[in-house]
Amino acid sequence: MGKINILNGYNKNCTRGDRNGINLVIVNLMPTRAETEHQFISVLKNAPYNFNLTFAGMASHHYRHFADDIREKYVTLNQIEDKQYDALLISGAPLDRKSFNEIDYWDEFKKWLDWRKDHVRTSLFTCWAAWAAGEIEGVCKGKQLEEKTYGVYQTQAFTMPHSRYFRIEKDSLRPQAECIAGNQELGATLFHDRDLNSYYVTGHLEYSTQTLAQEFRRDRERGLKTAEPKNYFGKNKRPHNSWQRSTRAFYRLWLSPFVNKKLQ
Repeated sequence: MGKINILNGYNKNCTRGDRNGINLVIVNLMPTRAETEHQFISVLKNAPYNFNLTFAGMASHHYRHFADDIREKYVTLNQIEDKQYDALLISGAPLDRKSFNEIDYWDEFKKWLDWRKDHVRTSLFTCWAAWAAGEIEGVCKGKQLEEKTYGVYQTQAFTMPHSRYFRIEKDSLRPQAECIAGNQELGATLFHDRDLNSYYVTGHLEYSTQTLAQEFRRDRERGLKTAEPKNYFGKNKRPHNSWQRSTRAFYRLWLSPFVNKKLQ
């Protein structure tokens, strides 16, 4: 297990990173920011590498709650645009029922994509960000769904939680993109674009055991008729985490070739 140096964010634990660590900037778009930080940190702790984490947010986003606190803890693209990082990760966001032009930070999201081409060596986009980034750069085509894809599903060797209102058709991927996992029902769930050295995951490999249950409870409290997440609750309606092995395998897939190059 590696060491996690968190340089900013709600879980900041140091002010200086490891000289030999992987410099990773995570753009956290989820409204549950501290919880999402914990999820990604927990995933990275299981990787045999040291990390220097920088958590970033969107300067153009209108935060409904705790705006000053968030802006204090998170950097923006303008603050780091001259720096070089090893990797970029942009999280999902509950935006897949909106059109792209309704999103207040849409133009800024596109700036992050352009910036990464000269400032990071590999990128990862999850859930909504995978769809949005893929559409912008012509990697894939997605479509909104009326019913939520909700639960834990296995495609090829990868098991992961999904919570989304969109699907990316496998045959929409451009020739430079390899579909690593997916099927007819779920679409492409994991794919890699060689030209951009970017990975796209339409699910949430970072989710903790309880996350889908918490989402389900929130939906029901809001009066939504969300169906129970599939393949998730076991005996006595207790959540069952069946994706930990896939999470470890994917993050090694994403980072191992890059780390080997870095150490040469």
